[in-house]
Amino acid sequence: MSEPTTEFVVRRILIALDASAQSMAALKAAVTLAAELGADLEGLFVEDANLVRIATLPIARRVLFPSAAEEPLDSSCMERELKAMARHAQRSLATMAENSGIRWTFRVVRGKVPVEILAAASESDLLTVGRSGWSLARRMQLGSTAQNAAMNAPKALLLVKQPLEVDRPVVVLFDGSPLAEQALRAAARFAGAFQSQLTIFILADSPENAKTLMRRATHLLKKDKIEANFRPVFAAGALQLADAVESETGGLLVLCRQYARVPENEIQELVRRVGNPVLLVR
Repeated sequence: MSEPTTEFVVRRILIALDASAQSMAALKAAVTLAAELGADLEGLFVEDANLVRIATLPIARRVLFPSAAEEPLDSSCMERELKAMARHAQRSLATMAENSGIRWTFRVVRGKVPVEILAAASESDLLTVGRSGWSLARRMQLGSTAQNAAMNAPKALLLVKQPLEVDRPVVVLFDGSPLAEQALRAAARFAGAFQSQLTIFILADSPENAKTLMRRATHLLKKDKIEANFRPVFAAGALQLADAVESETGGLLVLCRQYARVPENEIQELVRRVGNPVLLVR
């Protein structure tokens, strides 16, 4: 059998920052990964050009929390707030990175948030974003930035709702396809770095096929000297997979975008449903 032509290597991690709680959770996850993998960390804060434009309109207002009172919003006020958020993001990055001995950089750009993030992601090995950003969306939804990144990120993507727990199992879905083999390599890389358990969900159509895939996965892991627990899954949809994954106590979930036996829309639904940090391998 042929081996994957490339290893999963992370030398540079890009973290998209704003002032949301999930952005800070994503930052903590990025710092954890950078420390474990010996990677550099780049923080990116995007001054949203649409917000700046809206603030120039005479009707622009902002609603104060928790009073719900309204007050006028002008461009100078918006500029000050964006700069204050950028300073807060930079301070948070600097503190966490320096405490972990990580090399870091930070920059601010202005433009459309999804466009700027994807442009910057092309020069990194891994993009990290919060799942919902400013949104108060329910658990099964992704924020617009996360959704766009999940569909269009040029390289690996880490979606984070809460801080990454490195003592939890790393979970990966495997069906023997080349993309799934790359996801397995990535999962083994993280399990080794975290010194944590690796759980492999085998996507099979029969017990015989499951045994074949388990042998293949074991062969691929031999070089990494990683031992894994196998859990065969037959004809499972997003809901069943989400329940099975979350039973593994909230560890990192590693996926590729396409599997032979799970439609892409089911994988997207799985990403929306699980509370785990999700690594999407390209």
